[in-house]
Order: sequence, then C-alpha cells, then structure tokens
Amino acid sequence: MNKEAAKELNPETYAVQQIYALRYHRFEVNPYFGLTMNDQFVGHNGPGLAINWYLTNVLAIGVNGNWYAGLNTPSDFNFQTSRAARIGEPITEYQWNANANFTYVPAYGKFAGFSDFIFHYDFFVLGGVGAISTRPIAVVDPDNRTFDWKPKLAFHVGGGLRIFFNRWFAAMAEVSDYIFFDELENPSVAATPQDKSTWLAEGKSFTNNVQAQVGFSVFLPFSWEYRLPK
Repeated sequence: MNKEAAKELNPETYAVQQIYALRYHRFEVNPYFGLTMNDQFVGHNGPGLAINWYLTNVLAIGVNGNWYAGLNTPSDFNFQTSRAARIGEPITEYQWNANANFTYVPAYGKFAGFSDFIFHYDFFVLGGVGAISTRPIAVVDPDNRTFDWKPKLAFHVGGGLRIFFNRWFAAMAEVSDYIFFDELENPSVAATPQDKSTWLAEGKSFTNNVQAQVGFSVFLPFSWEYRLPK
C-alpha cells in the first residue's frame, strides 16, 4: 500500500456527458411539408408524416408518406415554354407516396446560441422502398385523353438535420429523393384519338422527385431513465 500511495497522481479528470436526447426505444413522430426542388414544369408540394421506432440510439425503422392530390401546380415556366415553342411538355401529377425506411444517425453534437443557450443536434441518413401513385396530365390531346392514377414502385433516399429545443421536441430539415419509373403522355395523336392504348408514350421515364422537407419531430415517451446514473 505504501508503494502505491507513493505514486504520482494525475489530477486531470475526464467527464463524458450523457446523451441529451436519447433516441433508444423511443418513437419519433415527424409531420412536415415537402417542396419540389427539381421539377421546373410542375410542383408536387404537399404535407407528409414520418413515424420511426429507434431500435438503438442510432438506428431506426419506420414509415413515411406524402399527400399531393389537389396540390400539384403547373409552373409559369411550363406555360411560357409551351406558348413560345408551341410544344406541350409531358407532365405528370402525383396523388400519394408511402415508404418503409431505415434511418441511421452517424453524428450528433451541440452548439451555443442566443448567448448561453445550448442547442443539441443530429444528422441522419435514410433509405427505403415504397410506392407512389401518379398519372399524366393531358396536355397534347386534353379533349380526348383522361388518365387514371397508377401506383408505381419507388425507392427513397435522403438525409437531414434535427435541432433539439428540449429532450423531446426538435426542428427538422431534410432533403429526400423519391426514385421511380413514370409513365408519360404520348406526344403524338393517333388516327383514332379515342383509342386508350395510344395515349401513353412507349417505355418508362426514370424520374427523381427531389423535395425539401421542413417540419418538427416529437419523441415519445417524453422522458426516460438512463441505464447508468450520472
């Protein structure tokens, strides 16, 4: 004991702070609004909702969905282009979209703001698969053509940032890409325009629906107990 007591002591102490907003075994309810980023001809804006269950503190499974019906808006750019070129650009409208996703949180931390207030944040990435319901908007021959909604297989990739205001409420910003093969209107009119088999163009159009999503996240339950005390 005397030998151990004679050793030089290191007075420096390292403290590791417990995670402020623990995600482990909590539900995240995330309402948001999506804004089209890459379609110059028609906007597919609309509300959405995501629900995630965190299997670990960094890995979650969940679902999300978007509603577009009644909110698709052909742009002024589309109108001006069609009028100037006398050519109708094939455009589509979306009805809904739903996906099952995996979410991973690779980094989280904190920063100071508003003098001494500490904000906690995390970055997340996600990927999944689902379906999207779309239909062409009749532009070439609107007098004869009316299209029905059809669901298509879709893939979902994205990433975003959450900033926590307390242990269960956070603001969220995300960029998501919904990838699918769409059907477009046939730019030519057949000799028998009432023949529905001639209304669609041949082949499929590879489509990226990139949208910015802004909203907030609520984590349930509101409180928890750490496995190890402070």
